[in-house]
Order: sequence, then structure tokens, then C-alpha cells
Amino acid sequence: MHRSLLLVSSVLCVASAPLAIAQAAKPALYTDAQATAGAQTYASSCAACHGAALEGVAAPALKGAPFGEMSTAQSLTVATLLDVIANTMPQSDPGSLKPEEYAAVTAYILQQNGYPVCATALAKDSAGAKDAKITP
Repeated sequence: MHRSLLLVSSVLCVASAPLAIAQAAKPALYTDAQATAGAQTYASSCAACHGAALEGVAAPALKGAPFGEMSTAQSLTVATLLDVIANTMPQSDPGSLKPEEYAAVTAYILQQNGYPVCATALAKDSAGAKDAKITP
């Protein structure tokens, strides 16, 4: 009996491994140039509150475990993150950046959280952004 339970447990563990890996894969939703531009905008418009390394100072962290916990609690997707940033940031002057600057800052945040690059720039209506959960 113990052998069959061990065998069944082993098979289930191995069989579920690809599923866990597939769920953990981060989609490619921005270009390298976009993230580079986003780093510049972030430094001038976001770093004072969110920290130079996205660690959070006077505002929440945008990288690592604290960001992951916040993202999970709020069920953030890439699309909702972009929407929140575009509509509420910078806190001192919400909506003051251009749409492409908000998308670039979001791309930079994704880059800093380990998301891969692609050939298409992130935009408000990007394919896959609505379904892509934020997973730092």
C-alpha cells in the first residue's frame, strides 16, 4: 500500500510540474527600448516616492516580494497596472505624462520584475495585457 501511494504521489508531482512552470511563465509585453525610456521617465517622475531601485520610500515598492503581495491582493494585471499608473501618477500631478510615457514606465516596472522583452511595445490595448497577472 505504501509503495503504491508513493508511486502515485511521485507521478502526480511530476505530472503537475509542467503546469506549475506554465503558470509561472511571464509574458513578453514590451520592447527593450521602451523599458529604457521608461527608466528615464521613472527616474525623473517616480523615483522620489517609489525609490531609485523601486524599493518603495514614501510610496509602495514596485519590485520584489512587497510588490508581489500588493499585486496579488489587488489581482493586478499588466493592463490594470498601466491604468492605475496612467490615472493616478505622479501623485503630485496625475495624468501629466504622455500615454507612451506611462506605458514606458510600466514596461520598466515589468523589466525590473523579470518580464521578458518582445518586438511590440506595450500600449493600453496590448494583446495579453488584460490577462497577464503581475507576478514579481
